[in-house]
Amino acid sequence: MSLRSQAALPPLLLSAKELAKLVGSANPPRILDATWCLPVPGQPARDAHAEYLKGPRIPRALFWDVNKIATIGESVQNLPHMMPSAAQFAEAASLFGISRDTHVVVYDTHGLFSAPRTAFTFAAFGHKAVSVLNGGLPAWIDAGQPIDTETLQQDPTVETAKYAEPKLQDGWIRSFEEMLANTNAGYRSQVVLDARAKARYDGTEPEARPGLASGHIPGSKSLPFSDLLQKITAQDSRIAGQVYTAVKEQPELWKRVNDAVGGSEGIEKLRHDGSASGSLGVSLSCGSGMTASVLWLALQQLGINAAIYDESWMGWGRRAAEGQAPVEKTQSS
Repeated sequence: MSLRSQAALPPLLLSAKELAKLVGSANPPRILDATWCLPVPGQPARDAHAEYLKGPRIPRALFWDVNKIATIGESVQNLPHMMPSAAQFAEAASLFGISRDTHVVVYDTHGLFSAPRTAFTFAAFGHKAVSVLNGGLPAWIDAGQPIDTETLQQDPTVETAKYAEPKLQDGWIRSFEEMLANTNAGYRSQVVLDARAKARYDGTEPEARPGLASGHIPGSKSLPFSDLLQKITAQDSRIAGQVYTAVKEQPELWKRVNDAVGGSEGIEKLRHDGSASGSLGVSLSCGSGMTASVLWLALQQLGINAAIYDESWMGWGRRAAEGQAPVEKTQSS
């Protein structure tokens, strides 16, 4: 389950057809279901792990729980799915039979929603061979691929591997202090893109989570993650009519990102600050650090690197509500 050379690194975004070829190869990847379900007020909570156990699943997929493989407690304001420590990450990877050269493929059951967060986590810890299944489990089924429908009583176990404790790459995670300083940096400030819905960014729609101010980080720009996704209606008889999401084609990504940052001048700054040369001069935020990773994945398709403000609006909005952070709202015309 390992790559034979760094030169053979897989693409970050895989189609179902591409993954099917890899599954049938001599060195199949380790496939992880990284589904996370956003709590919706007034609706029963979904349990992604229970859904994994019930099936369907991609055969031999394991469940990566983003809320458990995470830093928890007062050090992160008790916020959910914050980046794990290097030790936590290494221990989890080892238990999943993952070594440093294992090709890891992540998917979710929404289509494309939460899987990029786990891919970002692997990449942030320097794991080179990581991919996201574009369209997730629905795309896999829609492509006519086999699924595992057996109900499991517990998670499958695999042969463990040795994963040496990694180092979190410099600059991949932004702190509140760094984001606050950026609001006062003037022309030297980094581009900050907000993945939340436009009404939440504008401050015209209240936050569903209690105790948070409405609005956005001063100077940030709105780029809703949903604008970077296309909706696909499944044709396979097993899920016919189901609508799922996948990343848009590159020309459409360019257009949407270009519009969000204000045209040619903005896009050139974005490309310069987050160039493929390794600079991480672009920061991404969302509600809780989850859908900012969709922006990260999409920008990667354009050769633009970006960091994530891990606590995102759950941290900033709470501080703003307590008068500890500035907030902007879009002025109505």
